[in-house]
Amino acid sequence: MHGDPILLFLLQVLIVLALARVLGELFRRFHQPPLVGEILAGILLGQTVLGHLAPDFFLALFPPDALQVAMFDVAAQIGILFLLLVVGLEINVAAAWKMRNQTFMVALTGVLIPLALGAGVAWVMFDQWSEVPDTSRLAFALLVGAGVAITAITVVARLLFDLKIIKSDLGLFLVSAMALNELMGWAVLAIVLGLTGGAAAGSGAAAGGLAGTLFGVLLFGAFSLTLGRSLTTRAILWMEKKELPSPAAPLSLVVCLGLLGGVTTAALGVHPVFGFLLAGMMAGDPRGLSEHTRSVIEQMVEAIFVPLFFAGICLRVDFISDFNLVTVLLVTVLSIGGKFIGAGAGTLLVKMPMADKLPVAIAHIPGGPMGVLLAVVARDRNIIGPEMFVALVVAAILSAILVGPVFTWRLRKSQTHDVSGFFSRERVVWPLCAETREDAIAVLALHAAKSPGMPSAEVISEAVKEREAAMGTGVGRGIAIPHARLPGLAESLVVCGICKDGIEWDEVDGKPAHLVFLILTSTTDDEDTQLEILAKIARAFSDRRTTRKLIEAESADTAWVQLRAALSDRT
Repeated sequence: MHGDPILLFLLQVLIVLALARVLGELFRRFHQPPLVGEILAGILLGQTVLGHLAPDFFLALFPPDALQVAMFDVAAQIGILFLLLVVGLEINVAAAWKMRNQTFMVALTGVLIPLALGAGVAWVMFDQWSEVPDTSRLAFALLVGAGVAITAITVVARLLFDLKIIKSDLGLFLVSAMALNELMGWAVLAIVLGLTGGAAAGSGAAAGGLAGTLFGVLLFGAFSLTLGRSLTTRAILWMEKKELPSPAAPLSLVVCLGLLGGVTTAALGVHPVFGFLLAGMMAGDPRGLSEHTRSVIEQMVEAIFVPLFFAGICLRVDFISDFNLVTVLLVTVLSIGGKFIGAGAGTLLVKMPMADKLPVAIAHIPGGPMGVLLAVVARDRNIIGPEMFVALVVAAILSAILVGPVFTWRLRKSQTHDVSGFFSRERVVWPLCAETREDAIAVLALHAAKSPGMPSAEVISEAVKEREAAMGTGVGRGIAIPHARLPGLAESLVVCGICKDGIEWDEVDGKPAHLVFLILTSTTDDEDTQLEILAKIARAFSDRRTTRKLIEAESADTAWVQLRAALSDRT
């Protein structure tokens, strides 16, 4: 078999991908990040388990032949590059900019505090922790600090999606703040790589040094988030106008942008993943790339490339021999505690609903894929050794496992209202006669304005449309939940519209919205009633049969009966 490297490569991919996908889905079923199962697959098939139990079989399946190792590593590295591309697509630059006063402060403290804690401890422990000769103490300390400071937007975005609150104001805030957090984390990594001479020989960094690298990265980043983003959006809209095959044409453009971004940052002396992240942000304007196309890209990456990477990085690492309990515990505490304290401090300095402050701090806990990736980059650049690599990977995994149960517990503990009272028969619009989402919002706003103490329909409609522009509110399964916070609102309310024909709402599954729930709450609502209503709707219509019954109602009275039954049946 060793005589046919292609055959052995295909066999490696088959075994690793199959086990990683099975274990990943098993962990997802138990509401845990698939990352855990994918890494476990690599541990089982790698040096840690198979290499100890059946060393001859392990060497036959994963021989140390340079060509064979390189073939699998290239396939795995593609996975992490495209994971960063997907992360970039999830970042709404315009929304983050509008919320910059709040999100920047949370992101800044969420990075600087754990970075300072991690770097300080690593500086003091340098003689005990450093395993690589001639490693700079400063570079090592900054790397460990960045490793415990970086957050996993992918883990939190998936958690918010599973809880059906990613379209809420809290979801928008978290995605925006954590996007800035990641950018800061990768900027620190770029500085570390510059300090350690991480750029390839002959690259821009070798000629211009660290200052040239940083200037080039800043220039490319500024272009990506301004003119590059505008040009990409125009190109995608042009493809749509010319009726080019979709999602094939936009997908090809996004992939090419990722490759171009990776080439650019690599030439500047920074890891290509940063270029893929910026490329994703270039293509992520919701006015251009549809939710359905994003979903196609995300599913392709998550199903094939990402499992290969996270399983592959563990194949040749011995997690038993390189496991130092004291180091792992200390790095894990620094990672979880530092980010929680950092983000929590930021929430105390900005104006936001009191009920959201603790969930925001909790959501910053996970290192997840980003923490693992940073550890891989540091190991490959010979900044850290096996023990610190294992410690950073374990800390990233444990924090990703912890965030789901703790975040969900906190949300449910803070939800104390009986939100059924915000619905009423008078605010059931059947049938909802509208051809576009703008028309639907206008019709629902008109009904909302009839309630006592409500502003005019025009004021409501404009507020909802502005929020819709920041992040679309189609949640899939034929449901859209537009919402807005209004000053001086006497009470929160929900208007439910039912449209049998459906309305295009840029849903993640590409299907039209049949049920539209307009949620209006006050800007002074410190208990975040909006989030409670969103969670209630998500639970009430988690069953497709319940959704179908409401869509097929034959009158407004029947629709109200079905809606009330759905709200009362789900706790």
